[in-house]
Amino acid sequence: MRLPVWLAVLLPLVTAACATTSVAYHPQKDCEAGSSSACVDWGDQLAGRGEELQAEAAYGQACQGGIVTSCITQGQLLIQRGELDAAELPLRKAYLEEFPEGHEALADLYQARGTPPDLEIARGLRFEAPAIDKPATEFVSQLRMDSQGNLGTAIAFNVQPMLFLSRRLHLGFHAAFGTGATELNGFVGYQHFESTWAVPYARVMLGGLPGAPPGMGLNYGGELGLKLCLGPIGHLEFAVGSSRASPLHASVGLGINGLFLLLLAAAR
Repeated sequence: MRLPVWLAVLLPLVTAACATTSVAYHPQKDCEAGSSSACVDWGDQLAGRGEELQAEAAYGQACQGGIVTSCITQGQLLIQRGELDAAELPLRKAYLEEFPEGHEALADLYQARGTPPDLEIARGLRFEAPAIDKPATEFVSQLRMDSQGNLGTAIAFNVQPMLFLSRRLHLGFHAAFGTGATELNGFVGYQHFESTWAVPYARVMLGGLPGAPPGMGLNYGGELGLKLCLGPIGHLEFAVGSSRASPLHASVGLGINGLFLLLLAAAR
């Protein structure tokens, strides 16, 4: 009896798929064979069984293979059993990769050492932690609505390097269009890192109104807002503000890492 053509074609494919899926996944063996991701899974299994020393070793292999989150986990396990000097190497690796969790874990290490200088370092690390993975510069595009319901737009360039109180202070340039006179402003502000992703801010603005009658060209105002941070990518923001040219307005905006945009422009 001859098989239909479609079945003759399909049967080898089904057989191959079954053979592939029948190969069991062995995290321990794959970890020993050099798979860093398998070492993470093997470490999780060992930690779940309470075998923390063996889990440490598995996470250590994953850390050496470049999985930074495993460096943090290994360091935390070492801290728990008092191996503070041994914990510093993996935690510092995570710190250098600018992971907020790495900063927090390294702060825990210095906190555990307990000397006054170590406690001061721990406080500094915790202050830096929520800001460390944020961009130093951002280009921001906003859609604005004034108190009369008129729509306009605004753009801004925001500068917030770590040397400005770990990005708490920020400054930049701002231009608004379409809800009245065109505004060209500089600004300076302060932002509070409520968490790694929620950052309320306040800023004051001072600038000018191009084309305004003589003596009427000065502009000033302020803005209150909330950034929802996207790590090194940028942020979403929601704000309310007031200025001489736009007495009351609300805005929603998107901020993009300035370095990303420069690299994109260079690639074209």
